[in-house]
Amino acid sequence: MVLSELSRQKELLREKITRNTGLENSSVDCILADLDICLGAMMKLMKDGKSAHEKFFSDIILNSIDAIIGLDNDYRIFLWNKGAENLFGYNKNEVMGRDFDFLLPENLKLAGEKEYLISEVNKNGFLANHESKRLTKSGDIVNVSITRFAVFNDKELMGSVGILRDITTVKRLQKELREKENLALIGEVVSSIAHSLSNPLNIISGNADYLLLNKREDQPEYEELKAIVEETTRITKSLRGLLNFSRPINVEKTPNDINSLIEEVIQKTRFTLGNKEVHFRKNLEKDIPLIKADKGQIEEVLSNITINAIQAFQHKGEITFKTRAEGNSINIEIIDNGPGIPKENIEKIFQPFFSSKGYGKGTGLGLSIVKRIVQEHGGSVKVKSAQGKGTTFTISLPMD
Repeated sequence: MVLSELSRQKELLREKITRNTGLENSSVDCILADLDICLGAMMKLMKDGKSAHEKFFSDIILNSIDAIIGLDNDYRIFLWNKGAENLFGYNKNEVMGRDFDFLLPENLKLAGEKEYLISEVNKNGFLANHESKRLTKSGDIVNVSITRFAVFNDKELMGSVGILRDITTVKRLQKELREKENLALIGEVVSSIAHSLSNPLNIISGNADYLLLNKREDQPEYEELKAIVEETTRITKSLRGLLNFSRPINVEKTPNDINSLIEEVIQKTRFTLGNKEVHFRKNLEKDIPLIKADKGQIEEVLSNITINAIQAFQHKGEITFKTRAEGNSINIEIIDNGPGIPKENIEKIFQPFFSSKGYGKGTGLGLSIVKRIVQEHGGSVKVKSAQGKGTTFTISLPMD
């Protein structure tokens, strides 16, 4: 179209020059030839400038660290930059032409996340800083902040573009900060309450013990006094646990053989079995390297998890201990074949004061203390469980 219009204008210009100047055709041709050269040079400059401009913005989009995903009007992917490849693990060839909903976790699909995104963009033309979760190629879940906006060619809708920023680390740090703030507040309250109650409880327990010395088992007051002693002792133990929880954990590291610690824990926890039939099995790596850790605290970690498993058994069960060296860490697995943990409780079990044992059967601090100790050692603790199939705790501790 441009060339056709240019030819037409040249002919009009030829007629005008000839009419106004009386020059011969050869002279007019020379003038028009020079004009062609000038116009050609100008068009080349304009074209080169536009190409450089387009390449500049294209490179920004394609190399952005944020995931930028373009969708057509059928919500199928036509743009997938390097940020999207890094975040989700799919290369461009794997996703082009696919509906974007393969990135949504199943629970968000069922909750109508896709429909919500489409509706918001259609209604408002954009969606800003929507926090959600997305599924990667490896099956991991990442937290993302999503901004989406509609793209138009003149007034015709061409599709939409989504910019997704990975905020997984930010969300984790926010959660850890909230937990630390809550722990600090809980610690202050618990310490105050525990100190206020400890003296009256000691007086009650001491007097009941003294009176019990002068009573025979067949006397009517004996059972009442015994119940007072037992209940005050239980409350005192709970208060001691609360005080220990509210205090900072001081780690004194010494070289330890994790296999030997497991053997000691098994021997000690045998006294807590009561009338339950529990089998302990071991699959411990031989000549495993020593770890630098606080022996008493790591014993507490292993004991708390083991005793929890024993308490979960109805009549009998099996607990397996596994150890292995992996890189610069020692991994410990404690596996039981008990009733398992309900799915809705998995994320709650490490929270302070959460307990599924029922009123009076625990403070709900055992696993919270486990997590604190392991983290103070620079390690991590994870849990996998399925109801009716048992539970596996995996503890990873650095060797130094």
